[in-house]
Amino acid sequence: MKHRMKAFPGIFAAWFVLGAAFVADKAAGGETRSQYEQPKLRAATIYEANSDKKHILYKFTRTVTQSGPVAKVLREFSYPDDKVAARERIVYDGDNLVAYELEELQINARGGVKVWRDRKTPGKGHLTFDYVTDTNSSSKTNSNTESLRLDTLVGDMTSVFVVSHWDDLMKGKAVKCRLIAAARTETFGFTFEKHAESTWQGKPAVVIKLSPSSFIINALVNPLYFTMEKDGEHRVLQCDGRTTPKIKAGNKWKDLDAVTVFDWD
Repeated sequence: MKHRMKAFPGIFAAWFVLGAAFVADKAAGGETRSQYEQPKLRAATIYEANSDKKHILYKFTRTVTQSGPVAKVLREFSYPDDKVAARERIVYDGDNLVAYELEELQINARGGVKVWRDRKTPGKGHLTFDYVTDTNSSSKTNSNTESLRLDTLVGDMTSVFVVSHWDDLMKGKAVKCRLIAAARTETFGFTFEKHAESTWQGKPAVVIKLSPSSFIINALVNPLYFTMEKDGEHRVLQCDGRTTPKIKAGNKWKDLDAVTVFDWD
């Protein structure tokens, strides 16, 4: 499949569809709670970059419903007037990603991925992608299949992934992952690394940098910077960089780099 490198849609977007033939890995020993269940409700405000957090572009909410080991996550990005601009749905079975969906309401598009795991060979499997560039025409669909590789993530999983590698990051080690890009129907390599020590509301914080591993993609996508608690649960306090909804520029929609501040009160 040929891709236009001049455009790189939101890297964390994907599509959730469950079929009767699809079976996810089940947690051994019966019912297990997903580590992605918490927090069941999370909110954030997305500000225009370089506006000193004065120009609100979007509001974000994350809600979770849990049934046994299955956690279903709904992430919505809304305008200040509460009209939804973009919506994501994620399904986890235990700690395994099952499927991820994005509705890009601003550009009338949607797409996503399902994760198929090999029961006989742990860690093996594949991803199936579908992305519809115009929901009014089913013919405008791109599809792809890719082998499942270690540490394949969507944006909802990044904070848990960082915390699980916290000690290595604090020692200055780089940690690699694959991020799903539904609009491009493939995954890309990214690298987490400690960027700086900081403070947040008078308390110690750490800035974690997430950047593309590929030199070519690095020229197209700016790094993301996660400001996280240095102590305690290492919660994400702020994210500077690419977010899911887009921004209008004249008559066109373009990818948005913004400042997302999470509400933990």
